[in-house]
Order: sequence, then C-alpha cells, then structure tokens
Amino acid sequence: MIITRDWLNEWIDLGERSTDELCKTLNKIGLEVSSVVKYRMIEHCVAGFVKAKEKHPDAEKLSVCIVDVGQEEDLQIVCGAKNVDVGQFVAVALEGCRLPDGTIIQETILRGVKSQGMICSSTELGYPKINEGIMILDNNSKELRPGIPLISIPEFRDDAIEIELTPNRGDCLSIYGIARDLCAAFNTKIKIPPILPDDLEQIGIGRVLELSVKGDTNASLVYKVLYQKELKGSAIMDLRLAMIGSDTKKSLIDKYLAYATHATGVILRAYKLDAFADAQSKTTNTDENKKVEIIVKKGENNLDSVFGKEQVSCVGVWQNESSKPSDDDDWIVIEASFVDPYVLGQNGARNIKEFDWALFRSLRGSETNLDFGINYLSILLGSASKVGILTGSQRTIKDQALKQINIDFDDMFNIIGTEINKTDIISILKNLGFSLAFKPEQNLLVIDVPSFRHDIANIQDICEEVVRIVGIDNIRARAFKFVEADRINNVYKNFEKKKFYRYKAAAAGFFENVSYIFTDRAKQSLYGFTCIDEDLELVNPITTELNTLRTTCALNLTEAVSNNIKAGRKSVSLFEIGKVFDEKRNEKVILSFISSGDSEFPSLINHGKPKEFGFSDFVQKVGAVLGCFEIVPSKPNNKFYSPYEFGEIIIDGKSVGFIGRVAVQKDYDLGKTYICEVEFDKLSYERKIAKPYSKLPSVSRDLSLLAPKNLTYSDISACIKERAPNELKDFYPIDIYSDESLGDKQSITLTFIFESGEKTFVDEEINNFVEQILEGLLLILKVTIR
Repeated sequence: MIITRDWLNEWIDLGERSTDELCKTLNKIGLEVSSVVKYRMIEHCVAGFVKAKEKHPDAEKLSVCIVDVGQEEDLQIVCGAKNVDVGQFVAVALEGCRLPDGTIIQETILRGVKSQGMICSSTELGYPKINEGIMILDNNSKELRPGIPLISIPEFRDDAIEIELTPNRGDCLSIYGIARDLCAAFNTKIKIPPILPDDLEQIGIGRVLELSVKGDTNASLVYKVLYQKELKGSAIMDLRLAMIGSDTKKSLIDKYLAYATHATGVILRAYKLDAFADAQSKTTNTDENKKVEIIVKKGENNLDSVFGKEQVSCVGVWQNESSKPSDDDDWIVIEASFVDPYVLGQNGARNIKEFDWALFRSLRGSETNLDFGINYLSILLGSASKVGILTGSQRTIKDQALKQINIDFDDMFNIIGTEINKTDIISILKNLGFSLAFKPEQNLLVIDVPSFRHDIANIQDICEEVVRIVGIDNIRARAFKFVEADRINNVYKNFEKKKFYRYKAAAAGFFENVSYIFTDRAKQSLYGFTCIDEDLELVNPITTELNTLRTTCALNLTEAVSNNIKAGRKSVSLFEIGKVFDEKRNEKVILSFISSGDSEFPSLINHGKPKEFGFSDFVQKVGAVLGCFEIVPSKPNNKFYSPYEFGEIIIDGKSVGFIGRVAVQKDYDLGKTYICEVEFDKLSYERKIAKPYSKLPSVSRDLSLLAPKNLTYSDISACIKERAPNELKDFYPIDIYSDESLGDKQSITLTFIFESGEKTFVDEEINNFVEQILEGLLLILKVTIR
C-alpha cells in the first residue's frame, strides 16, 4: 500500500509533523514502512501558458510555441511533444534551470529556430511518468498563473510512503484507512468530505436504470448514472496515481475510479450504458431514454455476478473489458460494491483463473460504506469536469450483523499487563471507528465492531488495537509470575518410559527404526499373521503396498534389515517402539528387536571371520535391555517364525511377548535373523528400591541331574522354585549333556546359590537344603541326581 504525504494531509491534519515522524508513528502502530521516496520540484521551473503554437518550418515533429511565463516578454520555445496545445498550462524550465539528470537549460537554436526554455514532461522533472508527452497542469487551479514557481505549489513537494500491510488489514488499503489509524495515534479527528446533495435539476435514475436481484445474493451494490458533458483530467491526480504505481494509460473515467478507490477503499467500477441496452434503444435526449435493466444473480463458482444481455462482471473479482466505458461514451453507470471476503473464500474465488485488481482488495476486505465512495467520486468529478449525475441510486444491500464484544476492564488490563486510562482506551477505539458504550457500574465496555474490521473477533484483538496505538514502549514492564503445575502425569510417565528403554536399547547396540503403522495385507496373509477384519479395513490407503494397519512390526523391521544388508552392512540390530493392531483395530504399543548378520566385528581373535548371530547371542543382547527374563519354549501361530527356535518371554511370572528365529529369511536375502516382540505396557518402569544384602558369604553347589529328554527346563525350574527353601537365592543351568549310555535321559548341571543375612552355613545345613530340592524333583518329575 502506497500513500503520499500531501494526499494523506487531505484526510488528517498533519500540521508540522515531518515525514520521518510520520513514518515512526506508522511503524509504532503496526503499519510497517518499507520505503520512502521524496519528490521535489526543481528551481527555476515555472507555470507557463501556451498562447500560440505553429509547426516548425524545418521539422515535421517539432512545434514552435509562444509561452507566457509571467515575464515582460513571452518566450519562444521549440517543443517535440504531440500533446502540447494552445490554452494549456505547462511546466517550463527557464534558462539556467538544472534538470534532475544534470542538464542545464540554455537558450539555443533548434533546426534554425530560437528556443528560450523547455516545456517539460513529468519524468524530465524527476517525477514518475504520467503520460506520453509533456505534463499538462490543471487549468482550473486557483493557484496556477503564468510565472508562478512550481516549487511553491504543495502538491509538487510530496513524499511517497510504501507500507507493508499484513493480509488481515484490508481496512488500511486506502488513504482513508491509514488516516483513520493515524487519527487514533495522534488523537485527532479525521476529515470527512461533505455529502454532495443531489442536483434536483437532473432526472431520477429510475427513468434510466432498473436493478433486478434474482435469487439469494451476498453482495452489496450501489449504482449511480452520470452523463459527461466535458470530462477533464487532473495533473495532480495523474501524478499521485503514478506515485502509487497505478496504470497511467487508463481512460479518464478509469483514472477517477482508481483515484477514488485508493482514497476511500470502496471498490468502484464503471460500465457503459450500452452494456445493458442496445445502442438503438437510447438517444442523447434523456427524456426519451428507454429504461435498461441490470440483473444481479449467481454466476460461476456460486459468485454474485452482474448481467446485461450477457455477463459483464463478477462482483469484486473481474469485469468484462467490452463493458468498460471510453472517454467518448456519454452515459456511464458507476458501481460501488462490497462482498464478504469469507464468502469469496468459501466459494473458491482464489481458484478462478479470470480476475483483476478488485480481487486483491475483496479478499482482504474492502470498505463497506458504499455511499462514502460514491460521494467522494462525485465530488472529484464535479470539481474538475462538467458531468451530470442523475438523482437517486439503485441498490441492493446485504445486511451485516455487527459483532459485539463485551469487555471487562480488569480482564483487559490482565491481558495487557498494566492499567491504561479508561478514557484513553475509549478515545482510541472511537477514533478507530468502533462504536461503544461504557457501563461504569459493571466496569464493562460494550463494543460494536465496525463492518470494515473483519479481523476483530475477541478481547485479545481489542487489546492488540489498544496496545499498538498506545505503543508497546509505553507499556510499563511487570515481573513475570510463573507457577508451574504438576506435570507428572501418565503422558509424561509414558514419555519417560519410552526414553528409558530407547537409551537402554541404544546402549546395547540397537539402532532405532521408525516405520509406518501400515503394511502390505497380502504379505501379512502370506505369512499367516492376523489381519484387520475386511469391514474395518482402510478405505483410502496412501499406496497399494501400505494398504492395511499392521498387526506386527516384524515385516517392517525385516524389510529395514534387508535394505541395510543390501546396502553393504555386515551386522544390523534394530529396535522400534510402535503401535500394532488386532483384527478389531484395537491398538497396543510393542517394543520390537531384530538382529541379523555378524554378531561381532572382525578381529584378531576371530581371525577376521566373525560368527553369525545365534539364539543365545540375541537373547543376551535383548536381556541387556529388558533385564532378567525366562524363555518358555512354545510354537508360533504363523509361518514367519521357526518352530524350533521360538519361545515365550516371562517376566515376573507373566508372559510379555515372544522371541524367535525368522523362518523366511531367504525371502529377504538374509542369513540367520532373530526377532523379539514384547508388549510395552507390560514392561516395568518403577523406581529402583535398594534392598539390603548379606554381609556374610554365600555358598554354591553344582548338581548334575538325570532328567528325561522330553522334560523341559521350565518344568524343572518351576519344581525347584516350588520346593526350594528360602535360603536358595538363585540357580541356573551351566551344562547339558547326553550320550548313548544315558539312554532316554540327559544330564543337566545346575548351580545353586544359598545365602543368609544372619549366619554362615555349615556343610550339614547345605546338604539338608540340597536333599529338600532333590526330594521334590524325584517326587514330582522323577528326576534323580547323577
């Protein structure tokens, strides 16, 4: 958004405030200034009146002009501009004038004709380009007379200020909107143009134009009709439009519309009357005009559109070029429009391919007071041109319910962090255009949000408005008070538990794997894994290979190991904490481990030939993470695991998962591969409690037992635990042996450790403990000592 200081001064009295002070204020209130360009008229450049013009006798494209510059004698100036003509006021650089490019004007001879100065274009004077040719000054300006130095005219001493607006501040996409915010900052009143009364000598608009609204529409529209007798331009208008980057090649009526839109924020368009009627149905005699009809109804993308015999525009989005008036059209229809930006967004206005400048303003929220824009345009046209504006208007207005926010001052002060004078707050909000009522008995402020502030929704937004006008630097700092709530909850405990087992797994040599909770249903079925019930299956999978929720992590982990082995890794150990699902889509979290390849690095000890992972190697690696556990032999319920190396994991007497060898490793081009899956919720994560230990020495005994070959170690272990004395602290197998001499039995050697905190055992006591254990084994399992 670009404004100029002089243009802004028409809406707010800036007084003696400098441009630097103005920019600092704009930055303070949240309207960030990105650049400032200063325009200054050069010295020795005056207004000249062209009294005569003749063709150059020796140059077809040159003219010889007699120009009155307020001196005793008129000047003869040779000019090459096509648009110079008799009766114009022009900018004349006198002899000795230095142009911005360094050129010094001197009396000279051009193709045999004396030239005593230079009639200048806007670019030659250091201003933006406003036309093709010289800069023509306003004939009707009261200040303009031959010989007046242009440097003395305020409009030629201006500063263009570019402001970076955030998308929510559509209310500041106008000079009026910027001035409104500055009024709040300077605590002054905005200058509102007077309301121009209807010219009662003109006919009513109803005799020329009829508005028909068909169906339910969202747009607000106001139409006026004018006929131009003599439409004139304005040098200051052209100059300001050029300063803000507007297209200066537009028709005169388009320039007026662009100027009024930029000034007021109201979206203004113009149509030729022929866009709504055949040329033969109208004459220049207003009494004989046939009434034409404007139809407003829904068009493409459910957007409000304007129709004559065909669609001429989409409200707030685009206009058909063929419907735009030229400077030669006598009758012109002026349209002021507003459409809610949220409605445009919902109906997909951002996605349409055909749009013009209006869409940018519409999507950010344009000015809602349409009569304000129409009135300002009427004043502009009436001040510089001869136009007739028909009385009355045709309109359709969409009622907008104003948002109301009730604010307790104490709540506001708590949000801001300090108290601000209530009178100052009320003054700020009123200057910003808010309507409000103060209820002192309730310490309550009832605020009606103006329709042009689409970004205001709650008390926080109101506080932001107050703070930006007061200035953050003027808010007294207050010590931050922070009271931390108890954050030790189940979510935190679960997070800490996962972190604990992650660290332990990493320390044991496992790398973490992260994979999708999706997998290939065909693979799960192929290997006999449980699958999600078909009526609960994914409706819209992300890919055909990830078309179901996984019921195991085994497939994801095995594929990850396979990819690593194929990439050249000799040994891969991974773990994953992730979710799996049962056939009813009930989820649970499991901790999975997998190892494949070499169990150690090549070294001198293994002669550079490390051994593959074996079952015991994997058990020890997993044990470093899970701690002590037992393995009870069992059979897998699928084809993925080997039935010969598979078992349940028991921790504290409870089954928490399984461990086993992958039977289908060849499908993945792998060697021996082992997987362990345990239910994460069943793993302990309790505070470690220190227990007293015996200061007396323990006693160990090794016993070799003869047991049937079909008897599992778990059966022996269970029997020993049941019959053992309290003094038995631990036992574990150290050797298994069998040969033909033992027949259908095998020898199992176990180490027993006895300990007491009160005394040191003698041999007789140890023998009694051993006898007690052996009696139980013989009685229950028929196991004898070897």
